[in-house]
Amino acid sequence: MRQQDASLHPIDPLLHQLDESCQHFDHSLHLLSLELNQVSTALSVLTAMLEQSKLDTLECEQVYCLLEPFAHRL
Repeated sequence: MRQQDASLHPIDPLLHQLDESCQHFDHSLHLLSLELNQVSTALSVLTAMLEQSKLDTLECEQVYCLLEPFAHRL
C-alpha cells in the first residue's frame, strides 16, 4: 500500500538506511550474545575449578597461573 502512494517515495532511501542499520544492530547483538556466552562459560569453568581446588594449599603464583587465562579472556 505504501508503494502505491507516490508521496511516500521520498522516504524510500531512509527506510533502506533504517533496514541496513537494523541488520547491523542485529548482527552486533548476535556477536555480543556469543561473547557473553563465552564469558559465562569461562566463569562457570573458573567457579568449578576454584570449588575443586584446595586454594589454601596452593601458592599465590599457582593461583595466579590458574586465573591468568581467564583474566585475558575477560
